Amino acid sequence: MRILYCSQDYSPHDYRFLSALSKSGHSIYWLRLEDRGRNLELRDLPDAVHPVLWRNGKGKVHWWQYPDLVRKFNRVLDEVKPDLVHAGPIQPVSIIPAMAGFHPLVSMSWGFDMLQDAERNNLWKWATGYVLKRTDHFFCDCHTVKKKAMAWGFPEDRITVFPWGVDLNTFSPSEKKKMGKELILLSTRSWEPRYGMDVALKGFAQAIQENPQLHLILLSGGSQAEWITSFIRAHQLEKNVELRGQIDNTTLAEVYHSAHIYLSASHIDGSSVALMEALACGTPALVSDIPSNLEWVTDGVEGWVFRDGDDTDLARKILHIAAHPDLRTAAAVNAREKAERNANWEKNFSILLDGYVQAMKEGQR
Repeated sequence: MRILYCSQDYSPHDYRFLSALSKSGHSIYWLRLEDRGRNLELRDLPDAVHPVLWRNGKGKVHWWQYPDLVRKFNRVLDEVKPDLVHAGPIQPVSIIPAMAGFHPLVSMSWGFDMLQDAERNNLWKWATGYVLKRTDHFFCDCHTVKKKAMAWGFPEDRITVFPWGVDLNTFSPSEKKKMGKELILLSTRSWEPRYGMDVALKGFAQAIQENPQLHLILLSGGSQAEWITSFIRAHQLEKNVELRGQIDNTTLAEVYHSAHIYLSASHIDGSSVALMEALACGTPALVSDIPSNLEWVTDGVEGWVFRDGDDTDLARKILHIAAHPDLRTAAAVNAREKAERNANWEKNFSILLDGYVQAMKEGQR
């Protein structure tokens, strides 16, 4: 089967999908909508994947460009002759094959596109409805997004739910014991409003007033960089907050091992791959109580939860965890077991391939 995989940029998630697809026995073509020069993924495209050269220029794509993009996409269809198009996120990417009238179309949600962007304004609402009406099969990574798609009228029997999962061999517990008085928290989330980085830092700042032996590692970067660095200076957190920036994916497991607790204050999320990676490494999680997080973490089992947007509740939970280091041992075991049950990338990827088969049948109706 010839599969045309369409994505917005080139991220670690795209690399994982393309790498797995390239080993599936299918012919894989990759169409990239944008190149904003952010170097989200440093690894080269898998050798067996055929990149599609279809438009010139870099930077953000704007709505007024879409009629021309559809014309260019139709030329791609003539050249590649795909049996199936797999596209996402919904509004910026899936809309192109939808406007071109291609079937079978598999639209894959990236979480935020359905949980946040779908309601952004009238234009985004229209784009969401337009794509879903022309989609043969819908992929999502959690039941929270599935319910959202069904609320838009998408048939349940044409939805495949599969957590994207992680490599359980690469992300596995370390034999090193992470005990002691100091509590090290780790955040890998992008510095964007949807991920609640302000809540994370405010909660940490409150907790450190009572326990100065707390430490926070922040990876990544983003549009809130100026606010984050200013907050750290204003609250004199330089000795307690370590900024590591964007790191190579090959060293991620080591970073999870270096922390006692994985922290995410996200307001909007699907099944977070970073959360799955942490659980697989036996690093318990402290997460906001949004529905998608609760599919992975039960308070006091695989980790702990706090009220979404409530930095005071977050501070209280941090202090509780710091005061009871014995609780982390059981949570670490439970975290790994949860990952083994539900976040096995090799097993979960087969669910995607089964979805392709169903999509081919639906596209022929």
